[in-house]
Amino acid sequence: MVQSRPPIVRMQYIDQQLRDNHYPNCTKIAKYFEVSSKSIQRDIDYMRDLLHAPIEYDRKKRGYFYEEEGWSYLAATTLELREAEALIATTKVLQQYQGTPYYNEVSRALDKVRQYLPENSAANQLLSVYSIEQPTHQAVDSRMFASVEDAIRRRLKITMTYRASYRAASSEAVTERTLHPYMFHYSQSRDTWYLIGYCELRKDIRTFALNRIRTLSVTEHHFTVPESFSIDEYLEKTFDLIHATEPIDVSIRFTPFQAQWIRERSWHPSQELLELDDGSLILKMKVGALDAVKRWLMGFGEEAEALEPQELREMLQDELGRARDMYEDVRAKGLESLPLF
Repeated sequence: MVQSRPPIVRMQYIDQQLRDNHYPNCTKIAKYFEVSSKSIQRDIDYMRDLLHAPIEYDRKKRGYFYEEEGWSYLAATTLELREAEALIATTKVLQQYQGTPYYNEVSRALDKVRQYLPENSAANQLLSVYSIEQPTHQAVDSRMFASVEDAIRRRLKITMTYRASYRAASSEAVTERTLHPYMFHYSQSRDTWYLIGYCELRKDIRTFALNRIRTLSVTEHHFTVPESFSIDEYLEKTFDLIHATEPIDVSIRFTPFQAQWIRERSWHPSQELLELDDGSLILKMKVGALDAVKRWLMGFGEEAEALEPQELREMLQDELGRARDMYEDVRAKGLESLPLF
């Protein structure tokens, strides 16, 4: 009836039968699982001899029973319903990380624990409750990830060829780097894995997207992480994964319409929100990398206004001016010059 189930599942079934006073015997249980009676006897011996389960045999009823009422050993019985529900929910949420490091290992671990839950458990029914949007990230090469992880643990330098961002000049797009890998960093906003470390080429700590690494090898040369390095302090000076040494005071006013979403999340460790009477708000942060802030703000259109610094306002004026000119050029050419589809 139930084939290819691991011994722990059979013992869970035996435990339930014993606690329900059904007086199971090896023949009945073996028939249920379609295994030999010897396999079931070994399960019972294991429970009794190694787990000290108080199992005795009743000759009159021709079945086993618990000598101590209420005894149970399975891990599943120690899980409260909410704990089991959390486990099942984690299984569903994990699906959005397919193709990321450790996905297969964590999935197998959760599947093993789920085997301990009764098949008709209310927690198992949660799988049909959740719908998770699948990520758009590019899968990380698991072998490369493992190599870098090993280098981080052993404090070994790595050499790599790296493709910079699309804005880089073509002659500088792909470079050879020697890196002291400090740690991995996962960005939820970008749905991407990054590697933070000291770059010998740039002579500074830099952040590298793993999916832009073209080739990589681990050397036998050791390095030391400076005691002064703090990942928290590093990220405080970072905005949208762009790092700057000196933070700058930035103030942005959001309209009442956009403000309702700005309130819903944290944008930077240093942020402060100033509520205004009309429902709008001002977001204040201490960040560098004004170019990254500019790109972020442009996504809000007229719903956001940079108040300070003046440099940021001028950067936005220039960028928006070029965009306006681009569309003005199209209008000047006339519709007849546009391609037909």
